[in-house]
Amino acid sequence: MQKTGSVISGKNSTTVWADMKPVIYASTDPGIIEREKEHCALARKICSEGIVLLENNGVLPLKTAKVALYGAGARHTAFGGTGSGENNPRYSVTVEEGLLNSGIDIISKSWLDEYDLLFAKEYGAYRKKLSKEIRKVPVAKRMDYAADNPFYLPAGRPVNAEDRCDSDTAVYVLSRQSGEGADRKDIPGDYYVTGDEKALMLSISEHYANMVLVINTGAVIDLGFLDEISFSAVVLLMQGGMETGNALADVLTGKVCPSGRLADTWARSYDDYPSSDTFSSRSPERFQEDYREGIFAGYRWFEKKNIKPRYPFGYGISYTEFKTEYLDTHISGTEIRVNAAVTNTGSIPGREVVMLFLSFPEIRLVREEKSLVSFAKTSLLEPGSSETVSLCFDLTDHAGFENDSSSFILEPGDYILTLNSSPVYILELGQETVTEKCKPLFASDRKISHILREKSPVRSYVLPRYQVDVSRIKTKTHKYEIPGFVSNQDIDEIVSRLTIKDMIHLTVGRTYFGPFRHRVFGAVGYTTSKLYRKGVDGMPMADGPQGINLTRISKKPVHNLFAVPTLPSAIRDTHRISKVGTAEEGKNGKTLYYQFCTSWPIETLVAQTWDVGLARKLGDAVGKEMLEYGVVFWLAPALNIHRNPLCGRNYEYYSEDPVLTGKIASAVTRGVQSHKGCFVTLKHFAANNLENGRIRSSSNLDERTLREIYLKAFRIALSESDAAAVMCSYNKINGTYTALNYDLQTNVLRNEWGFNGIVMTDWFATGHDESLDELCCKAGTDLIMPGHPLIPSKIMKAYRKGLITRDDIERSARRIIRLALESHTRSN
Repeated sequence: MQKTGSVISGKNSTTVWADMKPVIYASTDPGIIEREKEHCALARKICSEGIVLLENNGVLPLKTAKVALYGAGARHTAFGGTGSGENNPRYSVTVEEGLLNSGIDIISKSWLDEYDLLFAKEYGAYRKKLSKEIRKVPVAKRMDYAADNPFYLPAGRPVNAEDRCDSDTAVYVLSRQSGEGADRKDIPGDYYVTGDEKALMLSISEHYANMVLVINTGAVIDLGFLDEISFSAVVLLMQGGMETGNALADVLTGKVCPSGRLADTWARSYDDYPSSDTFSSRSPERFQEDYREGIFAGYRWFEKKNIKPRYPFGYGISYTEFKTEYLDTHISGTEIRVNAAVTNTGSIPGREVVMLFLSFPEIRLVREEKSLVSFAKTSLLEPGSSETVSLCFDLTDHAGFENDSSSFILEPGDYILTLNSSPVYILELGQETVTEKCKPLFASDRKISHILREKSPVRSYVLPRYQVDVSRIKTKTHKYEIPGFVSNQDIDEIVSRLTIKDMIHLTVGRTYFGPFRHRVFGAVGYTTSKLYRKGVDGMPMADGPQGINLTRISKKPVHNLFAVPTLPSAIRDTHRISKVGTAEEGKNGKTLYYQFCTSWPIETLVAQTWDVGLARKLGDAVGKEMLEYGVVFWLAPALNIHRNPLCGRNYEYYSEDPVLTGKIASAVTRGVQSHKGCFVTLKHFAANNLENGRIRSSSNLDERTLREIYLKAFRIALSESDAAAVMCSYNKINGTYTALNYDLQTNVLRNEWGFNGIVMTDWFATGHDESLDELCCKAGTDLIMPGHPLIPSKIMKAYRKGLITRDDIERSARRIIRLALESHTRSN
């Protein structure tokens, strides 16, 4: 690792840029280091642990060393989504390569070779057309335009008798891609399979006794074709990052016993989802997204409406069998611990997931049938061995929010604990209890007519029960005050040297115009380096959440006045952008710099592991790479809820459930921030559940729905991990842009939850329509990203007009200074 330059702090002199030498962290050695090997092995393990086995008649694990392989995803495997969540690893293993690496002989190479020619022809035509059309689109909208006009993979021709290979087993890889900037479409080639894909699958089933379906997607797709075509096994691979092919081969060959469980409900029909008729482009009113289903997102809807999905939330099978036995329940106040014994009753070592759900009485509030409150995953159990797992939660964390009283309440009645699918215990409350008293914050003039208002029939169980002592439940009454200044001796000393102009510059990102104190090739943004001589260093940022998104190979720029972020593939592929850092450039005497970051599985696949320990290891690995390459802020994890399967960025998010989302995200956060001076950025805060028209769309929902579903994961992650930063979303909530929403960024985030980090905008989320840059700090949004040279003057004008105060500006500046002083790059 090469580091040049030094930090000069504590001087009160005027900034002089000429002698400012940037710190470069990237390596000049392209060799594979031990860290890469360790992280690639971890990525492979996480992927294999998150793969979900949906169907299996015994064909898996494979009993043959010869397999016919078909489908677009065989060689053109989707490793992750597009947009800011992309990254650039040293390599990525396709499904074909993974099977070959495992010793499987692929005996359908002639079909695959023929498909490559078809792919090259159709993709070449697509690129040519898009490259021409995209030049007519404003630069700021090009990524969204490319996302809304995606390339749909050709299916390939049907298999015929001449293709029949010397094996009775075929693997078909169904692949889909999606990403930032546009929602998916409920059309063939996207949510549905095409006629050509169906014809290919049918032809395979006619020529092979065993056919394994591998689903290589970033989100839910329609599986209605399973009713017409018989598969011997169905494997949900999803998109596993750089080790996708190897991890799949581990599962198919039996090296790893599948233990993944679904993080979403897979419906039989798209129309079964409550928002199917109004989501995104189907909304009857443009830029208005009404959450008419209320709290009933995902499995909550299916169970309340008694709709049978194709595969329910939490579903997954194994190569072995398990028996889960309820042991006992321990209660201390409102803290509950349920113990269960899990025994491997099969013949193969494996892991099991145990889930604990809570059902509620319905007096005034219409509640879900059950809600996930805790989960655990066993270690690898040998056949015949057992393990005790404990599932813990606090009852008050699952109180319902009552809009009329602006309170979280526990209604009187029976609270039923269900272990996996078996009711095991009842907690009884004798009277209503208020757990939190808030004030109304998210009122809307728009009337939202909820489509589900019926309460469920009362169910009676003969189970052990416990009378909860409600006198021990103390009501927390929130106070809503203007937050004080972050203060300590170092911060106060620096602030004493800053002018109002200096502080304004701190609240605006450095955009891509330097100079920069830290040169991180492909960084998506920086805080300003303008004040480093006054003690405040710049902080580089890198996109996520599938890893650190940096440029893999770069050459040092001739000056330090401009930086290029890592561009999404849709932009790279449709512009004649030279590939910086080729071997030829190296021969010409240019120094090349290498940043080989790990490409992790997509967040949904990570959630499908149901393993907080693995999630923490992932975060720990990301933190190590941040230290290595000079990244201070990782723009991840992303915690938005899977409200509808067509959201273009679902691959970037964990689940339809806020508890699973919050627990996995908090584990990742603890891992990253175990490295001093490395910070995560929880995003996108909040109710960011679609991509089409995202910068003008208003998520319209009642306060209960917002708090119980769409804010809950953020609250869990912040309470359990103390994340350093939060990124607000593009959208409005009930007509107010999130970046300017004081109730969201200050009253909830700081006054109710006690958050003491910084809030930054999403990239270019402000400076348009009524989303004004100059009013961000007044709402509690501290940092405008990626920034622009003209924004500080806009803020200064607002200050002089009295629209914002010095305290508003200083409050944000101090928060940024605190993190700058704690950042790991400060001493370099």
